[in-house]
Amino acid sequence: MVNWTGQWKMLFVFFLVFSFAGTQVSFAGQASEERIKKLENQIKVLADEIEAIKSASVTEPVVYKEEFGLAPAATKVYRVDQGISFGGYGEVLVGNVKEGDANDVVDNLRLVLYNGYKYNDHIVFNSEIEFEHGTTGSNKDGKSGSASVEFAYIDFLISEEFNLRGGLLLTPFGTVNEIHEPTTFYGVGRPEVERRIIPSTWRESGAGAHGTFALGAAGDLSYRAYVMSSADARGFKASDNRSLRIKGNRARFEDMAFVGRLEYDPVPGIRIGGSMYYGNTGQGETAGGQEIDGLFQMYSVDGQFQYAGLDLRALGVWTTLDDAALINQLKEYTGNKSVGEEQSGWYVLGAYNIFSALDSGSRYLEYLAPFFRYEKFDTQEKVPTGYERDPKNDRTQYTIGLNYKPISNVVIKAEYQNLDTAAGEATDQYNFGVGYVF
Repeated sequence: MVNWTGQWKMLFVFFLVFSFAGTQVSFAGQASEERIKKLENQIKVLADEIEAIKSASVTEPVVYKEEFGLAPAATKVYRVDQGISFGGYGEVLVGNVKEGDANDVVDNLRLVLYNGYKYNDHIVFNSEIEFEHGTTGSNKDGKSGSASVEFAYIDFLISEEFNLRGGLLLTPFGTVNEIHEPTTFYGVGRPEVERRIIPSTWRESGAGAHGTFALGAAGDLSYRAYVMSSADARGFKASDNRSLRIKGNRARFEDMAFVGRLEYDPVPGIRIGGSMYYGNTGQGETAGGQEIDGLFQMYSVDGQFQYAGLDLRALGVWTTLDDAALINQLKEYTGNKSVGEEQSGWYVLGAYNIFSALDSGSRYLEYLAPFFRYEKFDTQEKVPTGYERDPKNDRTQYTIGLNYKPISNVVIKAEYQNLDTAAGEATDQYNFGVGYVF
């Protein structure tokens, strides 16, 4: 049997739909040409905005600035409204391409992951986890990599001028130790002065304050001042200070150190900085029946001038060490193996972005910077009476290279280095690298 009630209901629905559509067509037919033109203009504006958003999404990533004593990518956690932040950087190099019989190497030098959490506008956790040389296992030459916490701290943000920080901290010394992402420095490797005398990357457990004073027309003055676990005298050696780093690994806390840094930016493009380190290093050790104080003092000054595509940088550092003879006894050093009672080093660098003078219209032709760096340093400038200096530790090095950035967060590097010592030993070396931040 046919359900006529259902059929009439369907016909009634179709009648309503067609009636409504006809009404709309009628109204549309009555619309003025001005209204149609206005709607077309609005649609065009919306289309242009959508295209702009699409274009922005495929251009180079956001680049943050150096702030809070940290490199650009390390500041990401401060930019989020709340919650988790993730970033990092990495470096791959082809190095030790030396004249002679030395083996060349390719090395996944480091992969670093930044992990942070912003609890609110006043409490921030930030950390850096570093994986070096691709694996913690050993290669065929017996060389192994590592996985380390490079920094991990809590920031209590009180005001622009005064904030508190505690945890595993980057030592605020020199220019590279805190700002060491590969896009921020010239050359495949970091300056030797900031590796051999300033043992970058240098971090220890501690707490302190940091902030920036806005001086109006006189510029900005920033500071970081920490009390940290001090270096351990058992790490001193003739060739460099890299073994002084305990890296937060159950460091002896018999002695503490004060570390501070000031940075003055009088105008954009100019920065003058200074750092100091002051602390005993004996950590409860004795030698010859005497307790070792081992007061270690380190001071540095640095400057940077940037204008248009020009970038000029310079740094000088010097150290003094008390009880150097006792430390030699502790370490059983003799002859020219003595630790340095005094050390010094300096370097100058000049670079110029040749693309800054061009208007190529291509985002891939915005940064190509040849550079030159000259370094001179001596880790045994003075040794205790009864010991000798090793001329191999009086070193001079110059580096000529090129940094190319297809985008601001990726850098391709090449360099030639000439390393010479007062002993007459010289080595030529070529290095190539790729670095990135995100």
